[in-house]
Amino acid sequence: MTDSVLTERPAPGIARLVLNRPEKRNALSTELREALIVAVEAALGEAEVRALILTGAGGVFCAGGDISSMGKHDVHSGRARMQANHRLVRLLALAEKPVVAAVGGVAFGAGSGIALLADSIVAGAGASFGFNFFRLGLVPDYGLLGTLAARVGRAKARNILLHGKSVGIVEAERIGLVDLVVPDDELAAAALAEAEALAAQPPHAFRLAKRILTEAPTTLDALLDAELNAQTLSYVSPEHKEGVAAFQEKRKPRF
Repeated sequence: MTDSVLTERPAPGIARLVLNRPEKRNALSTELREALIVAVEAALGEAEVRALILTGAGGVFCAGGDISSMGKHDVHSGRARMQANHRLVRLLALAEKPVVAAVGGVAFGAGSGIALLADSIVAGAGASFGFNFFRLGLVPDYGLLGTLAARVGRAKARNILLHGKSVGIVEAERIGLVDLVVPDDELAAAALAEAEALAAQPPHAFRLAKRILTEAPTTLDALLDAELNAQTLSYVSPEHKEGVAAFQEKRKPRF
């Protein structure tokens, strides 16, 4: 792995992955994407890591795809590029550990897509989100056609994506695009606090609930089937026993 993605340990159990291409506003080149995949896989594979933070160097999250690499694809190379992108999408969307996006500055295009794959988005007061894929003759990708609607509703997502809008931080907070807004100089600390809070949740129950939320069953029967399977497993888990014991003993659970 190159230094285009830095892995930091700001606290026990927390891995912070930093997109480190500040001279290009952390635009997502092929090298940066591949380095991020490697870093995410490594962090998820470490037993002691309980949560991940995604952020960018230089006060910027990610300015989107690297335009210098665009406009050169045929059908086969374009498909290969998208399949590589989707490897990262699946890694983050299906991560069995909490993922927090700490968004400072801009999160445009693919940057917004990556942020929206996180379980929680903490943003600095100077952050903004951009969705102008049509300007480049492209379809919104990185799962945005689903993830944005899951956060802000289908009608609002349609309006944002089909108009190729940018969303400032005030509107982003109002419509639920972000979970928490803090002063820019408090972003790192706030994201760490959020990651630690999610890391304290019972890992087994968190993992099962997150999968159902991500897969978003579209019928009541499908939802109840998923809930049935998840809760049946939870009933017999050590976490459930610890949670009940802690409640009865009037103490915090130790998951």
